[in-house]
Amino acid sequence: MNPLKCAFGVASGNFLSFVVRRHGIEIEQAKIDAIIALAELRNINELKSLQGKLAHLWRFISRVNTSPLAS
Repeated sequence: MNPLKCAFGVASGNFLSFVVRRHGIEIEQAKIDAIIALAELRNINELKSLQGKLAHLWRFISRVNTSPLAS
C-alpha cells in the first residue's frame, strides 16, 4: 500500500467524491450546493438529462419515488 494514498484512524474522508464517515456515506456539500443552484428545467429533455446525471445520487434522496417528476 502507498502510505500517501492511505488514511487510517480518521473520523471521515473523501472517496470517489463521497464523504465516508463512521456512520455512513454522504454526498459532498459542494455537490448539494451545485444541485440547489441549478436553473429551472424548461422541458422534458432537460429533465431526462438531469435524471441521467443524478442517477448515482438517488440512494441519498429520501422519498425520491413518491411522486412523478413530470406528467
